[in-house]
Amino acid sequence: MPFELTWEHGGVYRRYFGRVTIDERRRSFDAICADPRFDDLQYTITDYLEVERYEITRDATAEIAALHIAPLLTNPNIVIAAVVVDERIIAAIHQFIGLGFVSQPYRIFATAAAARDWIAAQPPRLDPRPPHLPR
Repeated sequence: MPFELTWEHGGVYRRYFGRVTIDERRRSFDAICADPRFDDLQYTITDYLEVERYEITRDATAEIAALHIAPLLTNPNIVIAAVVVDERIIAAIHQFIGLGFVSQPYRIFATAAAARDWIAAQPPRLDPRPPHLPR
């Protein structure tokens, strides 16, 4: 499996490495969203720096973007950071953002340290979920 998830206090750090397929991207997304800690996430960082090959199609990017709608309605308090320098992956992320399915802040950085600095500078997000819904 060419990804690793590290759960942190308030967030998750996903690291892709080696050859990453569309199916593996989907599995990493599903693993994050299915985890009981998802509802308390405040940030996600996805690190692409060790990717050797990354399978990209416009249709797959659109599908994965659309899959974010329901989880981000469930937890709208997440800010999203990508750590990437590969121009193809950056273009796919821009396509993802441009589709407009995600209203949460989403930024691209060249280093994990810069991503973490940006996350730390974000104002607290309000939880618009009704108080009667379980957390």
